[in-house]
Amino acid sequence: MSFLTSKFKSVSYAGVLYGAIAGLIASWSISTAIAVAEIILDLKISTFYSILGLSSGLTGNFASAAYLGFGLHLVTGAILGAVVGYIITRLKESIMLKHYKGTLIGMAAGIVIWLVLFLPITALLIQPSINYIVTVLALDSHRQILSEDINHSIRNIALAAIAFHLIWGAIFGYIMTSLLRIRAFKIEHNKLDSELK
Repeated sequence: MSFLTSKFKSVSYAGVLYGAIAGLIASWSISTAIAVAEIILDLKISTFYSILGLSSGLTGNFASAAYLGFGLHLVTGAILGAVVGYIITRLKESIMLKHYKGTLIGMAAGIVIWLVLFLPITALLIQPSINYIVTVLALDSHRQILSEDINHSIRNIALAAIAFHLIWGAIFGYIMTSLLRIRAFKIEHNKLDSELK
């Protein structure tokens, strides 16, 4: 019984650790896609992160809000990755040993995160802060920015975020699968070594 308990704890710990690593890497990677979307939408790079930082209550300027928003994005990605990794390994670790299954599961997790976290944050945190966000962005860019323009951009970003979360999930699932496969290989290798001794 203690062997099974320690094995379960080991699997759960691996799920949390590998999930956090995969979530962090996926969140960092998706930043490139966010920057490309900002260029396409004719926004200053880091506008998404500055909006996130400003809506979190940071008073200050565009740059400090962008750093805070980027940090919050990475921390959130790591935490969500740890949670998803734990859930996956609790259900059945072996389903994540094939890359295509891991990628599909990650993409499904990305959509759930978009629905459960991203949309409510956009509606409950960012939308009420729109006047403050517009003021800071206008001061930083030294040009007039209309609330309607920012609202339109936020709506476009919210819709484009479906694709971002699918990409995040695919990256997360692939990395998580790779880490679990390495772990399974090491366990099997150690088992063979102990049997040969």
